[in-house]
Amino acid sequence: MVKFVAVIGVILLQSLFAHPPTRNDLSWNRNVANPLIVGGEEAVPNEFPFMVSMQSRAIGGSYDHRCGGAVINERWIVSASHCTENALVSATRIVAGEHSLSTTSGYEQLSDVELFVMHPDYDTVTLENDIVLIKLLSPLDFTSGKVGPIALPAMGQETAAGTNVTVTGWGNLEFNNPDRPDVLNKVSIPIVTDMECRRSYGPINMFDSFICAGVPEGGKDSCNGDSGGPLFTSQPQQLIGIVSWGKDCALPGYYGVYTEISYFSDWIETTVANN
Repeated sequence: MVKFVAVIGVILLQSLFAHPPTRNDLSWNRNVANPLIVGGEEAVPNEFPFMVSMQSRAIGGSYDHRCGGAVINERWIVSASHCTENALVSATRIVAGEHSLSTTSGYEQLSDVELFVMHPDYDTVTLENDIVLIKLLSPLDFTSGKVGPIALPAMGQETAAGTNVTVTGWGNLEFNNPDRPDVLNKVSIPIVTDMECRRSYGPINMFDSFICAGVPEGGKDSCNGDSGGPLFTSQPQQLIGIVSWGKDCALPGYYGVYTEISYFSDWIETTVANN
């Protein structure tokens, strides 16, 4: 679900050219500044040590949550490319070990950003290849156990439909609800087949590198502000997807669409090695 405010021109291009006019009511872009998980519950503090908040510096010097992300090693975070389209490296920081956005627990680790590496084939209209690697200026410390990496799948690895996965974030509890949670939320949802997801959205661009999750009756989903956050299995704990886009949040008959990590495992490994 694109939880990001895009420029008007991009929205028009998406409506008029990339997708049939009958689908131009889709909320391809969501406001990352207003984050929440729908139909879930508060996570246990530091339950997911790989979870991070990507934050942007506002006027006056304060930082606001922009997107989620996942730790893959001491220096690298994986998130969604649309989260960094209009972001400045110099005005972005990553907070690991975060639970409450307003209360300090002592487990937080803050790092400025050295580099954004957006996928070279990222398409701002269709959101194909919606993945970015973020290199930190200072390495994270894993010794406390409150911060740590998540495993990546093998290249081409498939996740079967019906597999229960978890998505986490500080995003909206429901679409366009101005009330935001201060704490990390989580929700468990099943993977759905590519065919079912394509049938749900109709004749629009649905790529093999997308993976969909949710329930047909709606009510459970990622939402505005969850962009870039992880979709993962629990046993073993492995990163399956990145929150990317969807129609509103948790609507019956529609599923959340995620960037499927197993399509990019080799690119991630090569990019980290070369930088």
